[in-house]
Formats: sequence, structure tokens, C-alpha cells
Amino acid sequence: MIIKRSTRAAWAGAAGLFALAAPAIVGAAPSPPLAPGVQAAPDFTPTRTPYVVTNPTPLYRNPAYGTDNTTGETLGRGTRPEILGEANAGLYLLVGREGRGVGYAPRSLLCPVALCPTVKP
Repeated sequence: MIIKRSTRAAWAGAAGLFALAAPAIVGAAPSPPLAPGVQAAPDFTPTRTPYVVTNPTPLYRNPAYGTDNTTGETLGRGTRPEILGEANAGLYLLVGREGRGVGYAPRSLLCPVALCPTVKP
């Protein structure tokens, strides 16, 4: 009988955790307008933090690496692209042009301007 109660308690606790986590999952923001071929990320979060490109990087159609996934555009070192938000648990930034998402860049190749103000082309 003790085992049954502890099992029930464990299931109740797990259900409670899922209920608490559900609003965060459902709370992902809608993606801004996207260029043709660029895919919306299911976990998009808007951000307006300014970034500078520290290493040249291609833009990707969705937030994942792959040579067959590139848009054909590349960000050069020292450029300060328009960042619309982040995706894939913050590992990618959605780069925009006039408010329209044109591709994803790996966050590891960009730096917040406040931390890297001296990066030049």
C-alpha cells in the first residue's frame, strides 16, 4: 500500500511539473514575417539586443547547421545586423532586414555590441 501511495504521489508531482512548464512552451512568440524559404522556429523569442558579427557566417533557412541549409547570404565580420529574436534555445539569432526575417545566424559567431564594441570589419 505504501508503494501505491508513493507511485501516485510521483505521478501527481510529475503532472504538476508538466502543468507548470506548459505555459512556457505555449508562450513562444509568433515569428515575424519571413523571407521565402526561411522557416519559422517553434521556440522563437523576440529580442532587440544589438549584435556585431565577430566571424563571417552564412545565414541558414532554419536554426540548424548544414551546407544544404544556407540561404546564400553571408554576414561579414564587423557588421551589425538587425536581430529580430532568438531560436533553438537561444543558439541561433534571426537576422532581419526591415523587420523581415532573412535567415538564422549562430549566436556563437555574434557578440552583443555592449560586450564587443571594438570589433571592426
